[in-house]
Amino acid sequence: MTTDHAELFSALMDREAVDPDALARALEDPEARRALVGFAAVRQELHAPAPGEGEWIAAHAPRLAAVRPRLDRWRLVAAAVLLVAGLGAGVAAERYRSQQRPPEPTRVVQLEPLPVDR
Repeated sequence: MTTDHAELFSALMDREAVDPDALARALEDPEARRALVGFAAVRQELHAPAPGEGEWIAAHAPRLAAVRPRLDRWRLVAAAVLLVAGLGAGVAAERYRSQQRPPEPTRVVQLEPLPVDR
Protein backbone atom coordinates (compact mmCIF):
# COMPACT_ATOMS: atom_id res chain seq x y z
CA MET A 1 0.00 0.00 0.00
CA THR A 2 1.34 3.41 -0.90
CA THR A 3 1.20 6.54 1.22
CA ASP A 4 -1.34 7.95 -1.23
CA HIS A 5 -3.71 5.10 -0.38
CA ALA A 6 -3.31 5.79 3.33
CA GLU A 7 -4.09 9.48 2.84
CA LEU A 8 -7.05 8.58 0.62
CA PHE A 9 -8.50 6.20 3.22
CA SER A 10 -7.85 8.70 6.00
CA ALA A 11 -9.79 11.34 4.07
CA LEU A 12 -12.58 8.81 3.44
CA MET A 13 -12.82 7.99 7.16
CA ASP A 14 -12.88 11.74 7.99
CA ARG A 15 -15.79 12.19 5.56
CA GLU A 16 -13.77 14.44 3.27
CA ALA A 17 -14.21 14.52 -0.51
CA VAL A 18 -12.45 11.60 -2.21
CA ASP A 19 -11.82 10.98 -5.92
CA PRO A 20 -13.91 7.89 -6.83
CA ASP A 21 -11.41 6.76 -9.47
CA ALA A 22 -8.52 6.93 -7.01
CA LEU A 23 -10.62 5.00 -4.48
CA ALA A 24 -11.37 2.30 -7.08
CA ARG A 25 -7.65 1.98 -7.92
CA ALA A 26 -6.78 1.73 -4.22
CA LEU A 27 -9.37 -0.96 -3.59
CA GLU A 28 -7.79 -3.14 -6.29
CA ASP A 29 -4.71 -3.55 -4.07
CA PRO A 30 -5.28 -6.32 -1.44
CA GLU A 31 -2.92 -4.66 1.04
CA ALA A 32 -4.79 -1.36 0.67
CA ARG A 33 -8.10 -3.16 1.35
CA ARG A 34 -6.65 -4.59 4.58
CA ALA A 35 -5.52 -1.10 5.53
CA LEU A 36 -9.03 0.22 4.90
CA VAL A 37 -10.43 -2.43 7.25
CA GLY A 38 -7.82 -1.34 9.81
CA PHE A 39 -8.90 2.29 9.45
CA ALA A 40 -12.53 1.27 9.98
CA ALA A 41 -11.62 -0.75 13.09
CA VAL A 42 -9.74 2.19 14.61
CA ARG A 43 -12.62 4.52 13.89
CA GLN A 44 -15.09 2.11 15.51
CA GLU A 45 -12.90 1.87 18.62
CA LEU A 46 -12.61 5.64 18.88
CA HIS A 47 -16.37 6.17 18.65
CA ALA A 48 -17.38 3.29 20.90
CA PRO A 49 -18.69 4.30 24.34
CA ALA A 50 -16.36 3.79 27.26
CA PRO A 51 -17.07 0.79 29.49
CA GLY A 52 -19.86 1.70 31.90
CA GLU A 53 -20.67 4.97 30.14
CA GLY A 54 -24.21 3.93 29.21
CA GLU A 55 -25.03 2.84 32.77
CA TRP A 56 -23.62 6.08 34.21
CA ILE A 57 -25.65 8.23 31.84
CA ALA A 58 -28.80 6.25 32.60
CA ALA A 59 -28.25 6.65 36.35
CA HIS A 60 -27.50 10.39 36.21
CA ALA A 61 -29.75 11.50 33.33
CA PRO A 62 -32.65 12.82 35.48
CA ARG A 63 -30.32 14.95 37.61
CA LEU A 64 -28.42 16.27 34.58
CA ALA A 65 -31.66 17.16 32.78
CA ALA A 66 -32.86 19.19 35.79
CA VAL A 67 -29.60 21.14 36.19
CA ARG A 68 -29.00 22.06 32.55
CA PRO A 69 -31.98 24.42 31.93
CA ARG A 70 -31.19 26.34 35.10
CA LEU A 71 -27.58 26.87 33.99
CA ASP A 72 -28.70 27.92 30.53
CA ARG A 73 -31.05 30.56 31.99
CA TRP A 74 -28.28 31.98 34.18
CA ARG A 75 -25.93 32.17 31.21
CA LEU A 76 -28.57 33.98 29.21
CA VAL A 77 -29.19 36.47 32.03
CA ALA A 78 -25.45 37.04 32.49
CA ALA A 79 -24.99 37.63 28.75
CA ALA A 80 -27.88 40.14 28.73
CA VAL A 81 -26.44 42.01 31.72
CA LEU A 82 -23.01 42.18 30.08
CA LEU A 83 -24.54 43.40 26.83
CA VAL A 84 -26.51 46.18 28.55
CA ALA A 85 -23.46 47.19 30.63
CA GLY A 86 -21.27 47.30 27.53
CA LEU A 87 -23.76 49.38 25.61
CA GLY A 88 -24.14 51.76 28.54
CA ALA A 89 -20.38 52.15 28.88
CA GLY A 90 -20.08 52.82 25.15
CA VAL A 91 -22.77 55.51 25.22
CA ALA A 92 -21.20 57.15 28.29
CA ALA A 93 -17.75 57.15 26.69
CA GLU A 94 -19.10 58.70 23.49
CA ARG A 95 -20.89 61.45 25.41
CA TYR A 96 -17.76 62.20 27.44
CA ARG A 97 -15.62 62.31 24.31
CA SER A 98 -18.01 64.64 22.49
CA GLN A 99 -17.98 67.13 25.40
CA GLN A 100 -14.21 67.50 25.37
CA ARG A 101 -12.69 70.38 23.46
CA PRO A 102 -9.10 71.10 22.54
CA PRO A 103 -7.19 73.19 25.10
CA GLU A 104 -7.30 76.98 24.84
CA PRO A 105 -3.99 78.43 23.60
CA THR A 106 -1.89 80.31 26.17
CA ARG A 107 0.35 82.01 23.63
CA VAL A 108 0.53 82.56 19.90
CA VAL A 109 3.75 82.06 17.99
CA GLN A 110 4.08 83.87 14.65
CA LEU A 111 6.48 82.42 12.14
CA GLU A 112 8.21 84.97 9.93
CA PRO A 113 9.65 83.70 6.66
CA LEU A 114 13.40 84.03 6.34
CA PRO A 115 14.72 86.37 3.64
CA VAL A 116 15.88 84.56 0.55
CA ASP A 117 19.33 85.51 -0.76
CA ARG A 118 19.44 85.76 -4.55
